[in-house]
Amino acid sequence: MLYHDLLKKELFDYINSEYSKKNIKEVPKQSSFNIEIPSNKKFGDVSTNIAMVFAKKIGLPPRDLALKISKYMDKENFIEKVEVVGPGFLNIFFKKSFWQDQLKFYFKSINSLNYNIKKKNICLEFVSANPTGLMHIGHARGAVFGDTIASILEEVGHKVTREYYINDAGEQIKKLKKTINFHSKSRNNKNIKTDDELYPGEYLKEISEKIFSEKLSEPMFENKIIKFIMNDIKEDLLKIKIVHDSFVSEKECSSKKNVDEILKKLDQKKLTYYGYQEKPKSSNNETWEKKKLLLFKSQEFGDETDRALIKSNGELTYFMTDIIYHQKKIDKRYDILLNIWGSDHSGYVKRLQSALEQLNKKTDYTFEIKLTSLVNLLNGKQVLKMSKREGNYVTLREVVEKVGSDVLRYMMISRSVDKKIDFDFEIFKSKSKDNPVFYIQYAYARCMSLISIYEKTFNTSLKNIDLMQVNLSNLNLNEEIIMIIKVCNFFNVIIKAAKFYEPHRIANYLFDIAKDFHAYWGLGKVDSSKKVIIDKDCNISLSRIVLILSISMIIRKGMNILKIECPENM
Repeated sequence: MLYHDLLKKELFDYINSEYSKKNIKEVPKQSSFNIEIPSNKKFGDVSTNIAMVFAKKIGLPPRDLALKISKYMDKENFIEKVEVVGPGFLNIFFKKSFWQDQLKFYFKSINSLNYNIKKKNICLEFVSANPTGLMHIGHARGAVFGDTIASILEEVGHKVTREYYINDAGEQIKKLKKTINFHSKSRNNKNIKTDDELYPGEYLKEISEKIFSEKLSEPMFENKIIKFIMNDIKEDLLKIKIVHDSFVSEKECSSKKNVDEILKKLDQKKLTYYGYQEKPKSSNNETWEKKKLLLFKSQEFGDETDRALIKSNGELTYFMTDIIYHQKKIDKRYDILLNIWGSDHSGYVKRLQSALEQLNKKTDYTFEIKLTSLVNLLNGKQVLKMSKREGNYVTLREVVEKVGSDVLRYMMISRSVDKKIDFDFEIFKSKSKDNPVFYIQYAYARCMSLISIYEKTFNTSLKNIDLMQVNLSNLNLNEEIIMIIKVCNFFNVIIKAAKFYEPHRIANYLFDIAKDFHAYWGLGKVDSSKKVIIDKDCNISLSRIVLILSISMIIRKGMNILKIECPENM
């Protein structure tokens, strides 16, 4: 049993016994307390807040309960000592032999990890860039974030459908058609400039050239434009290893039948009325008119104003089409609906969640939206300006051509999704510690090189060695124990990344373990007794190469989840 599960079981058994002594009928929740690896080794191999969580229920001050737990845990032969600190934290130190045994258990379980989760059917909608041009670098964050989350959720056992919602209806499509028509009619006059009512940029000029020669009816003309652009979007996504399982058309989703069904349900629940909206604060349009609209009563659910469902001209608002689209997903009986949106949609989240909650009070599902923050593209100290409106934005394909898929994917999930990212081309072209992708890949390549050197030095293959029988008691250096602890914690990193939708946990973990490995490798340059491979000592060399093998397996598995290459030679 890996340390986390073993320790949690021991601690939970104690809490259960205390509940029994106090005749507490409530069943304690094992998931309610944390076991963490402190960043500073002096605070123990692991630290837990269990006493602070259960103290009130058991009727003791947290520190007193912590002292009782520490005495109970001191009896375990695998524990070196337990310290009680602060208001009731427990810092636990394990014996080195315990960690050496844990490394063996890791080898036994790494390819068949049981994450002990309840498997869910998840619809993950991400990217969904408007088909009005090529994707820009801002789209890349949501694209990579969503795809990586899908990979992590699949790793722990969930079934995930990667979905793309095509916004192929509404004002932006009208503007797109107008732009293509404009370029088609003025293709021989290069001096004509577009106005604010058209989309800028050379890309749409190229599209107009491709379809000009085809004499198409109005519907076919529109479909052809969207098909061209969507094919380019799919091609760009494939370059960064993203493939969607499902594409849903807004136009098809918003059929008269679907609209009537939703309107009927909303009306039955008395959630709509015809009324007037106030002039938007952001509107400077003097021609704005106050018109009667079909409104959703979103103020009743905490919104600042009621929201329009249908415009005065009979067209659907984005809010209405989104309600229809998400209701269709709920009807498909997904357990979880997870959307990845840009931070500019933050004000839109609550009203959509409220509408779906009111329509589906008796349906068991979870609807979550993760908002991605901005990406600043840098070239040294210079910030590259990105404006799709002006037509001078940096496209996703341009960035991939410069730095490659691996760098782009890592960078987009290297920080918490709500934190801004500064993407510096100069750093990510370098082959140094400053480039985290190179640093991790080089750690893996160096591991593989050491394994090869070991096999040549002792004329053997690790495939012929029963790793469960290797004596690991030689792994006594502090650096070795620290790395073993991190290796054995990989399971928990994946679990938390899946639970909280935080792929940066895995990215940062891989960088940290690569940093520890490089430092460990460097010890041999200063002290020959600390070399990984000592020519005259097969036993120590084998113990250390087993640790190196475990690190290589961790890096390879982690990078596979992130869909980043792991070359054996660099």
